[in-house]
Amino acid sequence: MKKPKIKVPRIRVYSFMLLALLALLALSAYTTILQGMYNDSILENTVQENIRRTDAMHESIDSLLTRADFSEINTREDMDSERYLAMQQHMNEILSMNATMDFFTVKRTADGTLIYLVDGLEPGSPYFGYPGSPLESEMVPYVEAALLGQSVYSRDIVDTTWGHIFTACYPVHANDGTGEIIGALCIEMDMQPTYEFIREHNILALEAGAIAGAVMVILLAGASLYIYSEQKKDREQKRQLEQAAEAACAANRAKSTFLFNMSHDIRTPMNAIIGYSELAARHLNEPEKLEKYMKNIQGCGKSLLSLLDNVLDLARIENSKTVIENGISNVEEDFSTCVMMFGHDAAQKGLQLTKAATILHPYVYVDAPHLSEVLINILSNAVKYTGAGGQIRCELRQTPANENGRCDMTITVSDTGIGMSEEYQKHIFEPFSREHTSTISRVEGSGLGMGIVKKLVDLMGGTVSVSSSLGKGSCFTVTIPCRVASLEEAWPKSTDAAMEEQKKKLKGKRILLAEDNNLNAEIATELLKDEGFVVERANDGVVCVEMLEKAPEHYYDLVLMDIQMPVMDGYDATVKIRRMQSPAKARVPIIAMTANAFSEDKNRALAVGMNDHVAKPIDMNVLLPVIIQQLQ
Repeated sequence: MKKPKIKVPRIRVYSFMLLALLALLALSAYTTILQGMYNDSILENTVQENIRRTDAMHESIDSLLTRADFSEINTREDMDSERYLAMQQHMNEILSMNATMDFFTVKRTADGTLIYLVDGLEPGSPYFGYPGSPLESEMVPYVEAALLGQSVYSRDIVDTTWGHIFTACYPVHANDGTGEIIGALCIEMDMQPTYEFIREHNILALEAGAIAGAVMVILLAGASLYIYSEQKKDREQKRQLEQAAEAACAANRAKSTFLFNMSHDIRTPMNAIIGYSELAARHLNEPEKLEKYMKNIQGCGKSLLSLLDNVLDLARIENSKTVIENGISNVEEDFSTCVMMFGHDAAQKGLQLTKAATILHPYVYVDAPHLSEVLINILSNAVKYTGAGGQIRCELRQTPANENGRCDMTITVSDTGIGMSEEYQKHIFEPFSREHTSTISRVEGSGLGMGIVKKLVDLMGGTVSVSSSLGKGSCFTVTIPCRVASLEEAWPKSTDAAMEEQKKKLKGKRILLAEDNNLNAEIATELLKDEGFVVERANDGVVCVEMLEKAPEHYYDLVLMDIQMPVMDGYDATVKIRRMQSPAKARVPIIAMTANAFSEDKNRALAVGMNDHVAKPIDMNVLLPVIIQQLQ
């Protein structure tokens, strides 16, 4: 007898399918709503942050805008005016610091056309608005509203060349008491990353929903587990976003503190330079006072240059662009030179500066410039933070290493200065770290020196440590492993007499100077003429190439080429010169003389055909040997 088949009532199957469908629809609705709320939150937070940033940028420049900025700037020819250059540079600095997409001013012409005036982007950028060029149609409604006195914020303009952007437009009122609206100031922030983030997150959410739906159809019981899993993911994602936001806030706080300190420390020497320049102008017929003022101006200028070098050094180190190049060094001589640099400053403060050296090997292989930078940063702090009557002791000691032919070089700098707290000693080697601002300690500094010291010592395979007590002083110890060099391996050095003999041969040599900056050109010309050169100047790369083409062969003995010039830069000019039909002109020595001072800049200069590279500001002690070498 056959057993009867057990049939599952259709109503149960339909009920199960309906329940699964309802659960799927409920979950889909929940996911869609949650995702929409999340997207709206992300967009709203981004918009509010953009409003805060654009308002701050507007406040920083609004008081500087005058009626003349809108009446005297009309066409591209006005880009060379002092007013345009000053405002463009200021807007570019604000734009760079705030990672802004664009920052520009607009006005209405007599015929009703809206035109660009000053654009904060670098000239030549793809989206740079030249003075007098008409405004894009999609921007017109926002500028029109600003010209009616409204501050307009629009978080999304879809159909622009750039995609999604946030736009803020503000009316500019005349500051001559009339209150008249003379133009508009517009700021654009890139919203594309936010929309891209939301799109990617939506895709992930859809994939997760599809997987959840398939699991739910197969097994209804899995729905609750999936929902729990998704909620857990959302909580984890929220936690990660909160951590990322906190990290970003911490980074912004550190940046703000650094910018505050840098602003104060830059203004101090700048105020001194301006003040001494005014005094010098009033005492042109008093050589003693004039010499004193000029010496003070040079000192302040070197202080500013040192501050800039520290910032660039730290950036290069953090970007892994600093390369350690070991060469043979007379360690005691280099050590004494670094200490001697601070003899005058120490004497002026009434400090006792002493040094001692225990040398086993006079010559070693080491990166002397970077090691000198380490010692100079430590010594500079010792002099800064040690009061009158204090003592600073510098000691160099070599000890044998475990390997033959190597030694450990230890440099110790101790002082009787103000010292540091135990808590601050934990952070002293962090970038931008300072226990007190210069306003409190009365000592200028960016907080970069010790960060650079630590990173350079690490790159050289060494160690650095500090011990300090408040009110009792500090002691820094740097140990660098070195390979020993013999006397025979040491580099020969040319004598001063030989250099003077070489300089006599330079008299009457003709140099073509390609430099667009009038002030830089005047300084370079005078310095070169003092050495006996004949100097002719080209304002940009095009003029430089034309002057060389029109001149007879061998008329110019050498070209000093700036890199960043309008119309044609130094790289392109060099390429054109090297392709000239005249072999003599194509082979003329070309030396890059530019503010682009990094090794990669030198490599690029050599790659396009230049013979050598010298960094600005001009130091004739560096430039002359290079010129002599190329002319030989």
